Amino acid sequence: MTFCSNCGAQLDGKEHFCVKCGTPVADAPPVAAAAPPVTPPPPHAAPVYAAPIQPVAAMPAGYPPGTVPIMVAAPPQAPAKRSGVGTIVAVVVVAALGYYFYSHRTPPAPPAPVHQPGENTALAKQQAFSAHWQTENGFIQISNGAWKNNGTVPIQSATLECDQFSSNGTNLDEMQTTLNGPVPPGSTSTFPVFQMGEVANYLDHVTCTIVHIKQPTPAAPAPAQ
Repeated sequence: MTFCSNCGAQLDGKEHFCVKCGTPVADAPPVAAAAPPVTPPPPHAAPVYAAPIQPVAAMPAGYPPGTVPIMVAAPPQAPAKRSGVGTIVAVVVVAALGYYFYSHRTPPAPPAPVHQPGENTALAKQQAFSAHWQTENGFIQISNGAWKNNGTVPIQSATLECDQFSSNGTNLDEMQTTLNGPVPPGSTSTFPVFQMGEVANYLDHVTCTIVHIKQPTPAAPAPAQ
């Protein structure tokens, strides 16, 4: 079936001229056949994708047809053992260096004895102290105390030490107090009743002695006129 290219009249296909407008039919281009309708996919339908073609690896030589080679992982290798010789040598070297520096170090100087200003051991031995002791409410009580300076110089103050002893001579406790002067040479200074600490267990007797003395600070020389 054809149509007139000029007026569009339907022709049987055998005419050479249009029966309506007289236009030669041979001059009209053939009418292309209508394309078949395309059916749209149903809604919510999953798209269809073609599977990609995977390359096929060539079979390694040496395998029979139809077999698939199996790849086996290599076993893990054990870590290399460290030699203990190096560690032993390092320890020996460190120990030797430490011993060397320790043996060649300069030993610290012994601490100097601490002396109180004006302290004199020889003068302390020339001092005499006499008193009466007794226990009073769990304390050692000293009464009738008398300090005599048998030296040739005045004494500013003295440290009195009273020791508690048991019957077998064990020193149970040591107590100290300060006796204030000054006490001129050859003179005696007396003291009122005072306490010397708590009574120790198994107390038998008490001995009091002057162990340190302090001399008066010498006066500064007068400035020259």
